[in-house]
Amino acid sequence: MSFVNSDTYAGHLSSARSDDRSAGRLSSRPVAASLTWVEKLTLLVGIVEIPLQLDKVFGFREQDASLGALGGFNVSVTTLSLIVLYGLWFCDLGLHRARLLLKPLFGIPMLLYISFVFLSVFSASVSLLSLFDCFLLVQAYLLFFYVANRLQTHADIVFGLVALASTLIVESLLIFFAAAIGLDETEYNLGPLLLTVDAGRRHGGTMHSPVLAGSTLALIWLPVAASILVLRHKWTWRFVMVATVAGVVAILLTQTRGAILTSVVGSSIIGVGMFRRGWLPKWIVPVVLLLGVVSLYPLYLVYEKRVQDGDGDSAIARKHMSLIAFEMISEQPFFGYGAGNCHLAGKKFADQSIYREEWYYTIHSKYLLTWIETGLLGLLAFLVVLANGFWQGVSAWKTGDPTLSALGLALAAALAGHSLHMAVDIFNSRTQVQMLWCILGMTAAVHKLTHKAEFGGRAYVA
Repeated sequence: MSFVNSDTYAGHLSSARSDDRSAGRLSSRPVAASLTWVEKLTLLVGIVEIPLQLDKVFGFREQDASLGALGGFNVSVTTLSLIVLYGLWFCDLGLHRARLLLKPLFGIPMLLYISFVFLSVFSASVSLLSLFDCFLLVQAYLLFFYVANRLQTHADIVFGLVALASTLIVESLLIFFAAAIGLDETEYNLGPLLLTVDAGRRHGGTMHSPVLAGSTLALIWLPVAASILVLRHKWTWRFVMVATVAGVVAILLTQTRGAILTSVVGSSIIGVGMFRRGWLPKWIVPVVLLLGVVSLYPLYLVYEKRVQDGDGDSAIARKHMSLIAFEMISEQPFFGYGAGNCHLAGKKFADQSIYREEWYYTIHSKYLLTWIETGLLGLLAFLVVLANGFWQGVSAWKTGDPTLSALGLALAAALAGHSLHMAVDIFNSRTQVQMLWCILGMTAAVHKLTHKAEFGGRAYVA
């Protein structure tokens, strides 16, 4: 399975791969092994399940969860998949000691951020709530580490894209099903899955919230959509094209403005970058027209429900919550109030006469929320996590690799658009956290493969 950026680069790709295979046979370094079918199946299940939310929450605290905090220790199908994946990986390393020579990518910014979240436990009024966050972050890091280090060949990267496309298709079909049967402002049980539709037919799929669904789908959609420019295997290309078209409609049916902004900003970055290199194929024009046509009715719904009829004062509510956030930060800027404790620490500020009649919830800004809960150093570490992921994507793009640089640009664009959306919402749910760290892992894997000389020479050539 191979993929290139355009027909112009097909000859170059063939030559490069021929050289790489020859060098790989002659090199004394260990050659990376692609994922086995068992690993692929397990990883596919783990990624697709993230938005489906087939999980169990232990020690659930309903009152805290109702105000936007994590409600308990979450164990999911993804958790079980990670256990299996690491078990298979370590068994493989035990049988093939030479692969221990491959330089691992630990993600130092991620470890620093997780450290500050763990330290925030000591400043929390309810330590258990902080431990809920820590437990989720550890799982997210394990997902990042596996994807970043175990995806070692071009075929593995393609499979990662297929897994993201599968996630997009599954969730989109569930949203289409809810729309087809006319659900509105209700919940619908579909076996173990719970479909949610908010007022105004804002679809949340299986993620219980249109904002959560829109943000997650937009983050996945950008690298999947960009991959239609580089994939050349016929059936894989068709599968990804279906995911791209379905994803556009599903994102619009969530009516989440931040998700639409993420998609537009990310698409613009990808389009400008590809255009400047002359890597946009001629058939991209009819594809864009197709996406425009299928988006007409959903776009009309967004305009009617979220612009013309107003947004239920959701934007206005963010203003007073941000003011409360700044008051909280000014009182305790360096050490924070403890992960998961924002809604508890903010009560005394929200009870002031100026805010008493306003809606109260966990602060609707991931950056302000991180500052409030983990302090200034925690916020800086989180920003470095995002910046590092963006840099890795751009770094892969700069290599001009005929197979991976466009994907690096797409992943960087997805992180850029997602970072904008995080300024106006919480982004602390399992789905959002794990999917973000999965994308960070994909970005690291692409960066590692395009800079293989830094990580063991030919060890990462397919």
